[in-house]
Amino acid sequence: MRLTQTSLPLDARLKRVLRFMPAPLGIVTSFDPDSGAPVGLAMSALMPVCLDPPAMAICVNRSGSAYDAMVRAGRFCINLLQAGQDGHVLPFADPAARDARFTQEDWRQHVHHSHANSRHGGVWFIDNAPAAIFCTIRQSVSFGTHDLLVGEVDDLITSGSDDILGWANGALCRPAPIS
Repeated sequence: MRLTQTSLPLDARLKRVLRFMPAPLGIVTSFDPDSGAPVGLAMSALMPVCLDPPAMAICVNRSGSAYDAMVRAGRFCINLLQAGQDGHVLPFADPAARDARFTQEDWRQHVHHSHANSRHGGVWFIDNAPAAIFCTIRQSVSFGTHDLLVGEVDDLITSGSDDILGWANGALCRPAPIS
């Protein structure tokens, strides 16, 4: 006999299931096009869309601190992390640690060719991350509290590492093959 916790609301039950579902973890960055200030957030709601054209999607809460600047900039970078780079997560996941964002020495700026004459330095990325995937927002789909932002990949920097951190059971993890 299958037991269900029907006394809990559907969103609470789904949140519990999603907590255990493994997902990649990334620090998604952009910048405020007015001030040039970097913005970002930690997220596991990211995925490839297609290879022709190369595209990635992220799902961002419209009330999030980085949302407005990211959409106005029209660009984002998905920084995948490896072991040893987990110190980047807390400042982007916990609003109380926000002052520690972009303070590590391995942050760099990437200037897209279409913004070469911009007064700002571009999108921030983590040097030597397994992957920094640079995207230009091509489509946005609103649903509930979030927007799904589809970004066409216009550049990619990789370190060659395949040791990518993920998120499962409410904690950082290292996805690995079963055998």
